Amino acid sequence: MESTITPMPVMPAPEPAGTIFLIGTCVILAAILAWWALGSERVRRGWVLPLVFAGTALSAVMIEPIYDNTLLYWYPAENPLAFFRGYERTIPWYVPLGYAWFFGGSAYLVWRVVERGAPGASVWKLFFATAAVDWLAVSICEWMELSAFYGNQPFHLFGSPIWFSFCDATGGFVLGAALAKLVPYLGGIKRLWLLILPSFTYAATLGSTTAPVSLALNSGWSPGMIWIAGAATMAMCMVAIHVIAQMARLRQEAVL
Repeated sequence: MESTITPMPVMPAPEPAGTIFLIGTCVILAAILAWWALGSERVRRGWVLPLVFAGTALSAVMIEPIYDNTLLYWYPAENPLAFFRGYERTIPWYVPLGYAWFFGGSAYLVWRVVERGAPGASVWKLFFATAAVDWLAVSICEWMELSAFYGNQPFHLFGSPIWFSFCDATGGFVLGAALAKLVPYLGGIKRLWLLILPSFTYAATLGSTTAPVSLALNSGWSPGMIWIAGAATMAMCMVAIHVIAQMARLRQEAVL
């Protein structure tokens, strides 16, 4: 039987583009941590932010190579900025660091929004803004030839596929909702559970929401069916966001 798995392109690691992107990632991460350390956030909420950052960076080690294979995403196989190699993917340093500021930062923001309560419309606006930031970040990687999606990707009109940004944003939102539910019960040493929580939430979110498009991309389905699968993936993301929006609305009503 003929294989329906699309082979990964072999691309060189561009320099100095990779170093520039790594520096930019480090600057964003350092700026967010400085905001936490120097302001009132550290006093009010303790070490939740750096623990979530560390947990999301750790999740990149376990999750990124797997979903790069199922979702057809390449990195240069030979890369001077390589952090580790797994499942035939060479993962550069800016991936776990990017996980930290994007997934950790968006989850922390969602936690604060859900915690104090907010109208459902505000949650949806935040979701689409988060998806736009993700789309831009992943698209910059593609434009700089640092990494990119390949194969017959649906909704890949300009930059990175839109369906993937929906999934990434949903991953941060699910982690934020989990923080809203769990942090009140994680006092003292129990807060170290935040180091592994992101691996559970992001793996579960990405695995479930991308299932339609992953099956379509790796099964030799027709282009029309692949686009339908991409739409189904985005619909599953929006179901999750609807639930989180209801959480925030109910919190707001309880406060009022």
